Amino acid sequence: MAKPQKNPDSLFFLMGILIAIVLILFSPSLTSGFAYDSNAQILTGDFIHQRTNLIPVLTFQVMSWDVLDFNRPVQLASLMFDSLVWGKNPFGYHLTNLLLHAIATCLTFLLIRHILAFTNPTRDNSRQNFSTFLATLLFLVHPLVTEAVCEPSNRKDILAAVFGFTALLVLTRHSPAIRHGDALRLLLGIFLSLLSIGTKEVGVAIPVIIFLYWFLFRRQEPRTFWIIAIMGSAAVNIAFLIARFALAHQPSEIFLNPPSYPGGSLTTALLFQPRILVLYLINTLWPTNLCANYNLYSLRFLPLIPSLFVLAAFGALLAWWSSKDRRALFGTGIIAAALLPVCNLVPIYRPIADRYLYLPLIGMALLLAIGLDRPWLTKKSSRYRIAIILILIIASLLTQTTLQRQWAWSSQLTLWQDTLERNPRSYDALVNLPECLLDAGRLEESKTQYEYTLRTPYANHPWTWAGYAILLNRLGDRAHAELAAKRALALKPDIIDVDKMVRTMQTDRNFAEEFAPLARLSQRPPASPITTSKPTAKSPGK
Repeated sequence: MAKPQKNPDSLFFLMGILIAIVLILFSPSLTSGFAYDSNAQILTGDFIHQRTNLIPVLTFQVMSWDVLDFNRPVQLASLMFDSLVWGKNPFGYHLTNLLLHAIATCLTFLLIRHILAFTNPTRDNSRQNFSTFLATLLFLVHPLVTEAVCEPSNRKDILAAVFGFTALLVLTRHSPAIRHGDALRLLLGIFLSLLSIGTKEVGVAIPVIIFLYWFLFRRQEPRTFWIIAIMGSAAVNIAFLIARFALAHQPSEIFLNPPSYPGGSLTTALLFQPRILVLYLINTLWPTNLCANYNLYSLRFLPLIPSLFVLAAFGALLAWWSSKDRRALFGTGIIAAALLPVCNLVPIYRPIADRYLYLPLIGMALLLAIGLDRPWLTKKSSRYRIAIILILIIASLLTQTTLQRQWAWSSQLTLWQDTLERNPRSYDALVNLPECLLDAGRLEESKTQYEYTLRTPYANHPWTWAGYAILLNRLGDRAHAELAAKRALALKPDIIDVDKMVRTMQTDRNFAEEFAPLARLSQRPPASPITTSKPTAKSPGK
């Protein structure tokens, strides 16, 4: 097979434009605070800020500890390196996320360009470069990436993609005619595969993607190099997964409840999964109702039978295309391999999340570039120009939605307000929003939201009652504050221990210290029960 044509100046210029777009588009996130898990892991928690923990994290000893992300030591290491430089300043963590997304964008560009050039080395070089640019542009501006880019604790999806696709690109540099450097390529590729799985479980997709690349594009070559690469990558993944489950700290004081299947069983999870996949497809093609916390309520407009028909039609289209073009099969393989770990075949804490689509979007970008590389779309044809205009219009629309999603992720308060508007049955929003309003000093709004939450099925969260106790105490209602504290203690007796509360529930120490005296006073017999009125039809968060 002929070697791909290269035009380094053009490639560097186009990648420079892509990097500039990333920096400009996501620059608003640099002024954001911490939200979601970052608030607990970076702002409230102390683990990543203790330098003595760095060596156990780097040596993976942390996998036997009872800490957040114990099973993702590479992710913890990245946060700890940020902590060494920035402390608890959110700017630095957001800057790292932004730069990582820029790196992932460049890797996406290089991978797509490699696939196009390697399979069609005689095709117009400049056209392939531009088609690659357009496809990568849609990837980098897509609103689905916002959750991973704008939340430091969600950078694990970006890191897994960066390490995984760097491993693949390193291995693609192998040449049967020139064996020099192959040992280093193998070691580096296998090590990067380990870093990918060590960042997040989606890294298990990387050995599959490496295998697909070899099988579709390089199997005519001598197999020794690729057998070692594939088997080595698979071996470190399997070893890591065995260690992850064998070393997990039991019982855990942080993960009080194990993850469960959607609906409660594998059977119900399999019935929900087609609807989840169709939701992902809708959010990819029409991302207008993205949410930080989906649940089964989010699937209410997606019946099972129509969802199965949609999946069958989309699958048939990809199968037909893949039968005509092996590059399309590779892109489809990337999507499938990246989605499989989050398809609820094993229980996970978040059955649905936008960030799960970060790596699959790279496969979608490859499919788009392949579509633009079809022979009937010649560079000078009107059809190619129309395609370019349409892609640029779509990119501008996606950019507007991405900016809106950045606002939602700018703080805890904006995040849970936005989430409750999009999903009024969101457990996280109902539990966290009243506390955010309390922290902001908006006491009456906080009281309204607390009372609404306590009339929902999510009323049995100890920290909700603890926060309600703090609120009532600030409003001067000491008697009912003590009753609320007593209810919190009944749900979780050790909540009275400040240090344990901060460590196990990842709560703010000032809140914990404010609650502790109320908890002690609440041990006296209550004067009267707390009563709440019937819930209204509409959440006060809307």
